[in-house]
Amino acid sequence: MRVTQIEIKKLGINGEGIGYINKKVCFVDNALPGEVVEVELDNTNPKYYKGKVKKYIKQSLYRQKTICKEDEHCLGCSLTCYEYNQQLIYKKDLLKDALRKYTKLPLKYLPMKDTIAADKTVGYKNVVNLPVTYFQGKVRFGIYQRESKYLTLMDQCITQSPLINECLQQIEDILNECHVRDYNEKFKKGLRFIRMRLIHNQIQVLFVTGNDGLKDEVVKRISRIPAVKSIWYTINTARYQDFDMKGYTKLYGDSKLSFECLKQPYEISIKADYPINPEMEEVKLSLIQSMIDEGDILSLNCGMGLLELALDHDIVAVDEKKENIQDAQANMKLLHKNNVEFICHNVDKTVISRCRRKTFDYVIARGEGLSDAMIQSVILSKARNIIIVSDHPSTLAKNLEALKDNYKIKTMIPLDSYPYTAKFDTIVHLIKH
Repeated sequence: MRVTQIEIKKLGINGEGIGYINKKVCFVDNALPGEVVEVELDNTNPKYYKGKVKKYIKQSLYRQKTICKEDEHCLGCSLTCYEYNQQLIYKKDLLKDALRKYTKLPLKYLPMKDTIAADKTVGYKNVVNLPVTYFQGKVRFGIYQRESKYLTLMDQCITQSPLINECLQQIEDILNECHVRDYNEKFKKGLRFIRMRLIHNQIQVLFVTGNDGLKDEVVKRISRIPAVKSIWYTINTARYQDFDMKGYTKLYGDSKLSFECLKQPYEISIKADYPINPEMEEVKLSLIQSMIDEGDILSLNCGMGLLELALDHDIVAVDEKKENIQDAQANMKLLHKNNVEFICHNVDKTVISRCRRKTFDYVIARGEGLSDAMIQSVILSKARNIIIVSDHPSTLAKNLEALKDNYKIKTMIPLDSYPYTAKFDTIVHLIKH
């Protein structure tokens, strides 16, 4: 393969370095803006190069010693060697780039805030979904990286909660002592995946297994881990990995776990969605809450209703996942509230039908963005405020371009919910012209 030097001009949407060779773009992992690197080129794609760093000729002032021992191989976090304050600037720049590419908005005059830093930059992930593998004679929780056969062991990941890592190590030991094996496609037996959620210092454990399920001895020993409050399993022998399609069976512990958000108590079941980074989720919800004055609300992709149940407004809240709505309705009873109508239905169809009936003071849109039909319905309904929450800058930018003739941006706030990765959230508050 060809080896050459290249100057890195900026970072791409996945945190990869970007440079140019004869005006042709070159993507380089583990390279930062301002660096000059010697790279080995892969030119198999006619549209761009991919370069692998062989040597750093000139290093960035903002390069730091990586915080992750698996940094060379693991593709989970792309910014572990980048000074944290620079990550915040990079994420704001990604948002600007998306707006520049997909909108005609006057970027210079937009009320865009600086990226809000995370309070906790490591150990922030409270939800993990990991494959069960057999590696070097042991059952381990690990991920085989794309484009290689390297296995990243995930029981010491720096972005995962230390308590989750501790429990993963204990469970690995138990599985091996009980001679449990990983999934065998031919016999449809063994363990496929483990899902672990840390909810207010309490751990929910879910195993995805073959037809043999989980040994009683394994359940008994895992239940003795102090932090583990419930153990579940689901059998899935299909090739697809949509494990929520199957029913869950409780083997030990509590059906629901309690936690607090926005100064209110909640209970969550095993299938309802829980935020990966609960601390930054609460920051995000508090910001949205501060944008809302009087009036009624249409809330899209509401999850289990953490925001909606913290408000006293009249609210129609919709989500397509029935377990989210079931938990939301149960928590509404727990909190003795009756101001929210929770609906389990297709979000697009709900927006269209509800916006025909009335004008909402606020439409809160979360998820994968607003479809053209949703945007048209909201515009025709003359909703007074729109609050969009998105972790896809390009989709967000396209939505803002479609709304610009009818709404102006009051504020735009990037939020670093996922430190050391290229991912982040943005909250945009729009008001009708």
